[in-house]
Amino acid sequence: MTLRELTALSPARIVALHLDADEARWLRALGVTEGAAVVVLRAGPFRGPLMVRVGERTAFAIDRAVAAAIDVAPSPPEPRP
Repeated sequence: MTLRELTALSPARIVALHLDADEARWLRALGVTEGAAVVVLRAGPFRGPLMVRVGERTAFAIDRAVAAAIDVAPSPPEPRP
């Protein structure tokens, strides 16, 4: 499953990035790395970008084409302290 296919507010873990080196480096700097927790917060209207949260605090918009190149695996929600 890809990040683009993930249902809003469903927790997942990033499995792999299938991007060119520059895009992958940029996303890794934002915390989008293999094993990181990710959630799609909402999808923009008219096939606009996805608003995603990586980890606990980092949130940003990502193009749907880029999201389609990020493999994720559904995961159970992390317990809150």
